[in-house]
Amino acid sequence: MLNEEIPDVPYHVNGVEYERGYYLADGIYPTWASFVKGFSCAVDKKRSYFTRKQAGARKDIERTFGILQGRWHILQQPARGYEVNQMRRLMYTCIIIHNIIIEDIGYNLAENDWVVEPVVRMQRTWIDRCDTRKRRTKELRDSEVHEGLR
Repeated sequence: MLNEEIPDVPYHVNGVEYERGYYLADGIYPTWASFVKGFSCAVDKKRSYFTRKQAGARKDIERTFGILQGRWHILQQPARGYEVNQMRRLMYTCIIIHNIIIEDIGYNLAENDWVVEPVVRMQRTWIDRCDTRKRRTKELRDSEVHEGLR
């Protein structure tokens, strides 16, 4: 996000429009806009429901990578040993293998697919790039957006 390498993904939550995507996270991550965590103490049914659904989706993702590790021994060693491009290719491979498995068991996701166009980079001054990075860092760490998404 800070390097402007991800596309904008507009969506609405509770009537508010957001542009940046987010990751499902657990309690060890900071309260930033890019991490959506469940509530540690859900005091009402609405928060309890959200926490259950968020944890379920997060566990589904963890199980998927567990299957990829167990079946194809993908990501068996620490990621620090990989170059960034190697990790990117590994993740794309995991996603492709996941989609092949989903299609093989009879679920077809092609009807809902959407294509993301690559981000077009324009030449800008160093000051513009610094200002953009500061603005995006502030957006990334916005705890109010984090609470709004929860």
